[in-house]
Amino acid sequence: MKVTFKNMLQGYVGKADGMIYYLNKRTGKVYARRQFKFEKHSGHTPFRQAQKQIYLIKPAAEYKYNLYDYCLSYNELPQNQEQQVFSWCHIYNKLMWAMQKAMPAQVDLKTITREQIYEQNLPCKTLKAAIEVGLLPMVDGYQRWDKEI
Repeated sequence: MKVTFKNMLQGYVGKADGMIYYLNKRTGKVYARRQFKFEKHSGHTPFRQAQKQIYLIKPAAEYKYNLYDYCLSYNELPQNQEQQVFSWCHIYNKLMWAMQKAMPAQVDLKTITREQIYEQNLPCKTLKAAIEVGLLPMVDGYQRWDKEI
């Protein structure tokens, strides 16, 4: 939730009264959320394993730049004005999890490797292919993002 202060504490960040306050440098707004506490549940371990594995692929710098460039175009879409993304990591996560959801028989994020991506010619190989398959929303000029993972 957005926070407004009555007594000029515009730059306040930190923890107080069970809330976490942080400043978004891009928007210049202060946000607050409840302090969370991790609880053990059955979905935590598989999610953690999948997240570790997709970052062990280590995407190339050009691929990361394509993802970052896509962020800028993604944020310009009217439906994304309220939920903008600012990091290539966010788009990378969206892409990988969408791919697993679309192709559950072929893709298991807990065991995915770079070799598997090339052998099976998975759509995450290039950002252009992922957009054409429908894993991410289509934006103008997506054809230029053809660098491989």
